[in-house]
Amino acid sequence: MMPKTRIKKKTMDRRSAQTEGTEYRGKQAKTGNSFGFRFDRALFKSHPEFNGEVRASVIAPGRMLVSAETTASGHHSDDVVVAAFLAFLAKEMQREPNAITPLEQALTDRIGELVEDVSVSPDEDLGDEALL
Repeated sequence: MMPKTRIKKKTMDRRSAQTEGTEYRGKQAKTGNSFGFRFDRALFKSHPEFNGEVRASVIAPGRMLVSAETTASGHHSDDVVVAAFLAFLAKEMQREPNAITPLEQALTDRIGELVEDVSVSPDEDLGDEALL
């Protein structure tokens, strides 16, 4: 028998409380000849997008990103970490639009000066050491 699910919610508006700040607990379970993760049904009631196919990516030791495989989106991102960050960024921008400020012209001018004589090629191989 699985222990009761503990749900933590941060203080926020009702709309974002369904997607952010909620923690669902689970544990490993044997399924036939394989292993899987078993979560309380509250996760699947709150987030029906996880009722179908999912994909898991280990992004750090002890950290895994689980993504729902949806056909409605129309596009697929190869980099799930970047996609997750961009989704987070979009939510934050919607949650607090007044925190978005334009770059100051002096800063953009300075950036332009710093890269003025730098030549780039989108096809250049940056090697395995390149950071994104």
